[in-house]
Amino acid sequence: MIADWQTNKVYFSGILKQRFPDVYRRITDALNSFGYTPEEIPHTRDIWARDYMPIQVSENKFIEYRYDPDYLQGGPDDKQTRELKTYPDLVCDSMGLKTIKTDIILDGGNVVKSENNIILTDKVIWENRRNYSKNALMKQLHEIFEVEQVVLIPWDDECIYGHADGMLRFINPDTVIIGG
Repeated sequence: MIADWQTNKVYFSGILKQRFPDVYRRITDALNSFGYTPEEIPHTRDIWARDYMPIQVSENKFIEYRYDPDYLQGGPDDKQTRELKTYPDLVCDSMGLKTIKTDIILDGGNVVKSENNIILTDKVIWENRRNYSKNALMKQLHEIFEVEQVVLIPWDDECIYGHADGMLRFINPDTVIIGG
């Protein structure tokens, strides 16, 4: 598994610059000062690229999950919410990014990774309850992400997103820092 601190490329949603030009400029300037030139991801509808882009497992292996979060499904009259959903297959095809697809429903913001471990909230169990038992899902997560441990933490259902990345981070392969 490629840990977040091992990546060497920075991408932004193509709409970040148009919706938040000042933020885009400040982040880009900071990255440029360290020698990074970010690239834009085409065909996005949301600025949060981490949520829908594939997860990198090795240098050339990217896992494309089923991005279908409950918070973007909306009701029959909630067109605005559904219009925020980005379709990873369209984005990856336009970038020429080859992926391995899985039918697991996932949100990239719910995956915190190190070299041999991933941490997710247990919302992933709830989202996949129709197609997977907990044991089958855990086995599949181990296999597709090629990790030793898949750790589930409780989903604070006060937060509709259910993202682990807002709760904790690996700061090295064996140490997690937890926010409040």
